Amino acid sequence: MKPLSGIRVLDFTHYIAGPLCCQTLADHGAEVIKIEPLNGEPSRSAWPIYEDISIYFTTMNRNKKGLALNLKSEKGQEVIKKLIETADILVTNYTTGVPEKLGIDYKTISTINPKISMVHITGFGLTGEKKDKRAFDGIIQALSGSAHLTGEKDGHPMKSGLFIADHIAGLQGVNGALLALQARERSGKGQLVDVAMLDSMVSMLFENLSLVSLLKQSPSRIGNRSRNVFSTTFPASDGYVYIAALSPKMWFDFCDLMGQSEWASENSKYSTVSGRLEDYDELENQITHWTKSKTVIELIRLLESASIPCGKVNSIEDVLNDKHLKDRNMLIDIEIDDIKVTVPGVVVKLSDSQILLNKKPPVIGENAIDILSEIGYSLSAIKSLYESGVINMEQHDAAHKV
Repeated sequence: MKPLSGIRVLDFTHYIAGPLCCQTLADHGAEVIKIEPLNGEPSRSAWPIYEDISIYFTTMNRNKKGLALNLKSEKGQEVIKKLIETADILVTNYTTGVPEKLGIDYKTISTINPKISMVHITGFGLTGEKKDKRAFDGIIQALSGSAHLTGEKDGHPMKSGLFIADHIAGLQGVNGALLALQARERSGKGQLVDVAMLDSMVSMLFENLSLVSLLKQSPSRIGNRSRNVFSTTFPASDGYVYIAALSPKMWFDFCDLMGQSEWASENSKYSTVSGRLEDYDELENQITHWTKSKTVIELIRLLESASIPCGKVNSIEDVLNDKHLKDRNMLIDIEIDDIKVTVPGVVVKLSDSQILLNKKPPVIGENAIDILSEIGYSLSAIKSLYESGVINMEQHDAAHKV
């Protein structure tokens, strides 16, 4: 039994945050109908492309059904109204004001179906002076303070190598959808879920806010270092290892392992965290001299034998070959036209629930006949919608069945 079986989601999303939210719901059993413009949503042509397949699009859109629809047409609006009547959740990450133009804003859809909830993911939220601004991941990393904290001490602000603002907002959208479904169990009504990328990133600042507001200390860039513990990335002879000897015992064992047990003695400056942080550069240089004399494998074997937490700095090639990740189904292959596209698996694993892993993303309009038939359209009516340009099935055999 899949935990979200019986839940229908209308997916009016594009790029990352919205598609990821809907894909996560689909992974756990929700019926997600991806509703796109007639030529498909923009990320279908997003880099990287392999033999006309967007790897980017594939990563965010598995386990969904596909319907390509002209939302601006009267007939298209009729289709949407019928779908809204049957749906539990509508998800969009259109900029504020766009849902109103397309007839999928919360006021409109809740009039059609009072039980439906709408998850609206935007850059800045549905209120506030920035609500109408457009946003992309890097902009949000900049505005949230994340880029200010990322990078080397004397270097420029840097964004993460991953689209973290998009991903966090998408996952917060999942939280919002599940909360709205649970609330409906009590109230019988749906509600509007307002998720902002900026809010999602600011929620990660944690103690940094109080460092400024209470202690008047302005956090700055420190590269790989930590502000309150001595841990960082150290070079081996053939790669890098992150070492985190955080507790007093770990530090004592680490010093003993390096043949520097005097560093952990009561009389040593390095016996306290504050002392280690004060003399960070010198201490880091001395530890580096020891780590560079060993390979990554040798270093990790020594550290783990002493129960000192550590981890190799993996390349993406290393990640793809990681047996642990494979055993946990975190590296799965989606087959598209005999091409295997490797994508991340499902993070949340429930002990008594099935999850759907690798159904490929729909081609444009792939499930039009099934979807429209289920809401009352005859084959002749579907044919009329196709011929009049309300729906698109040109990239699928379904077009030849009507």
